[in-house]
Amino acid sequence: MIEKECILCGECITCCPQHTKYARNDVGAIQKLFEANRRVAVSLAPSWKAYYPDVEFEQMSSGLKKLGFSIVEETAIGASQVSLEYDKLLESGQMKNIIFTACSSAVMLVERHYPSLIKMLAPVSSPMMAHGRLMRECYGDIKVVFIGPCYSKKNEVSDPLSGGMVNYAITFEELDNWMNESKVSFDSSDADVYGVKDYKARVYPKPCGILKTLKSKDTNYRRIAVDGIEECMELFTAMEKGEIEGVAAEVNVCKGSCIGGPVMRKAGKHLFVAEQFITDEKMPYDEHFSKTSESIFPHPRVFTKRNSDLAMPTEEEIRAILEQTGKYTPEQELNCGSCGYNSCREKAIAVYQGKADINMCLPFFRERAESISNTILANSPNSIFAVDSDCFVQDMNQTAEKMFRIKRQDYIGMPISEFIMDEIFEEACKTEQPVIKKVRLSDSLIVEETVIYIRKHKIYVAFIKDITADELSEIELSKIREHTIEIAQNVIDKQMRVAQEIASLLGETTAETKVALTNLKHSMENQPQ
Repeated sequence: MIEKECILCGECITCCPQHTKYARNDVGAIQKLFEANRRVAVSLAPSWKAYYPDVEFEQMSSGLKKLGFSIVEETAIGASQVSLEYDKLLESGQMKNIIFTACSSAVMLVERHYPSLIKMLAPVSSPMMAHGRLMRECYGDIKVVFIGPCYSKKNEVSDPLSGGMVNYAITFEELDNWMNESKVSFDSSDADVYGVKDYKARVYPKPCGILKTLKSKDTNYRRIAVDGIEECMELFTAMEKGEIEGVAAEVNVCKGSCIGGPVMRKAGKHLFVAEQFITDEKMPYDEHFSKTSESIFPHPRVFTKRNSDLAMPTEEEIRAILEQTGKYTPEQELNCGSCGYNSCREKAIAVYQGKADINMCLPFFRERAESISNTILANSPNSIFAVDSDCFVQDMNQTAEKMFRIKRQDYIGMPISEFIMDEIFEEACKTEQPVIKKVRLSDSLIVEETVIYIRKHKIYVAFIKDITADELSEIELSKIREHTIEIAQNVIDKQMRVAQEIASLLGETTAETKVALTNLKHSMENQPQ
């Protein structure tokens, strides 16, 4: 995530499988306002009816007031004022193109990625900010909280250029959690509710919603509605190139506009189901519309360039980056989009600007991995067989062809028993452990078989190592050891015989010496003194 380029569309929050992405939650700050006895008003996005189809406005107002809010009104009041400003722009006909939007993310998309189009943004506050101003003008010293389906509104309320008329923004999801924690429900009705004078403004969150509220009969502009980030970017690119002129475009980053955004989808609110609950019909409580519905104030908005001017690579530098991922010709540029960029060239530019990792190229790494795997298999000194669950050969490497003196194409689909006994495969399947056995396949071939069963893919992998030379060497060494032992034993036996003979001779001579010395002793004793 590059913070300076993010438009806060919220897609990362909904698609993160680990649920580690989340938006800032201002419920705690709002509760502190209640603790300080501040009057806090709610500007309720008109999409509330799509999120809470079984709840009436009187019940919604009652539930919010139980939480601590003092005033509850619909943002549609501000939307009607914004539409009046848009009508004036259409009538004046002074802009080359006009971009109408209540979408904070669309504004950020222009400011951060299409700054040349800032002059085409209608210089009017969003309905949220317009309503915030109306409530402040009518109710005095209050704080304003917007409740809606949008994450990017959290940024708009903190942007000083947006008007500063709303203090906090929370989503319907955050409201749900807050009400559950506070044990508050929509089980009662508020008798003190006020409606919207221009109730047709409630269609703002639907595709074409803004255009449907415009009353101008102007024919200088061709009116179009665009929703979805890819579609918005396509429109803005065409405007940037000067390919479109005289267009009044309603734009929304979320596909399906506000009722198709991430908060709605995360809650399981399907677009075409939600759409039926947003109508331009007059409601019973519209008979008594609020004070803010009768007020008229200007709602200007200022925009500014928020992007960083990054250096662009030369054609040679782009080609050098592409070549690092195996793209040497335009034909090798697959433009698959798996890296998140629309084309390989766009990715190369992002790499140059430090926004992308050059290694994030799925086709390149798949090809590289396959190439490395094939190289390992081809150069392995061991025979390798891939065998299916029925013990038929599916593949083999070159070493196997040489070891068994066969051709690969002739033996694919043949039983593995043509080469080795298949009992070892049954044992590997039962134990789900590698099975290793030493087998003499012929007088001239002794092998060590290792079989692994991969249950997930229902396939065996057999590794056959030629250990003939090792075995023959072991036999030769065994013979040498036996011969050496035999020689050693013969030497020992001979030494024992010699020792015995020497001992025998020593015994005889010792006895003779003893007799002679004894006789000499006696003769000496018997001589006269």
